[in-house]
Amino acid sequence: MTRRVAGMLVVLVVAMTGCAPTLQSNREELDARAHKIRNVLMLPPDTKICELSAGGVREQRDDWCATGRKNVEKAIIENLSRWNINVKVLQVSADLQNEVDDIKALYEAVKDSMYTHAYYWKGQNPNFFPDRLKNFDYTVGSLEKLLKKQKAEGLLLVQAEDEISSSGRKALRVVQALNPFGTAQRSGTTEIEIALTDRKGDILWNYYVYDSGGYDLRDQDSTRAFVKELLNEFPREGK
Repeated sequence: MTRRVAGMLVVLVVAMTGCAPTLQSNREELDARAHKIRNVLMLPPDTKICELSAGGVREQRDDWCATGRKNVEKAIIENLSRWNINVKVLQVSADLQNEVDDIKALYEAVKDSMYTHAYYWKGQNPNFFPDRLKNFDYTVGSLEKLLKKQKAEGLLLVQAEDEISSSGRKALRVVQALNPFGTAQRSGTTEIEIALTDRKGDILWNYYVYDSGGYDLRDQDSTRAFVKELLNEFPREGK
């Protein structure tokens, strides 16, 4: 079981899995719509993998990013196939690039609004509006044209980040661990966020997992295990 950010745990478990039906009155309706989706189009996951130096400096490695993106794509396709959900990765041609960029930009804006107003973060969010959680209504706009052309009923938006500790950072952590009065630097963190929309563009479900030092998105088996944890809460029959 991966460790989740405390605030995000509220987002995912309380708000998105229906553990608070008295707060979120339209959760049942959103779940019902999500359960009908069997053919999914996935935008190429936005994947950022950085090397974390001994001094805490992050340097993005494009070759690692490319490997991680392929691993995340493959792991999502494999995991969802267990429930007979077909996933196709969109090949972003030149004529689709602007549309894809617009969808991603809209999702970023919508996501910021969701986290600002629809989740109460264990009571620590002064900007929380109960009605935004009770009537969860967030959208990236109609996706009818794109999804119909791709013969899909839903769209997956995926964002992944990973930090890989450099050899120098790993050595420093060993030395720090030997010092009973010292505090070891943190390990690199792995995180993936995912959202599912329908053809209307309505966000039906989203989830997020986070782990410190236990996974590596450059490795297929490690990515597969992490994504399996991510998708355990995916809306499906019996869930």
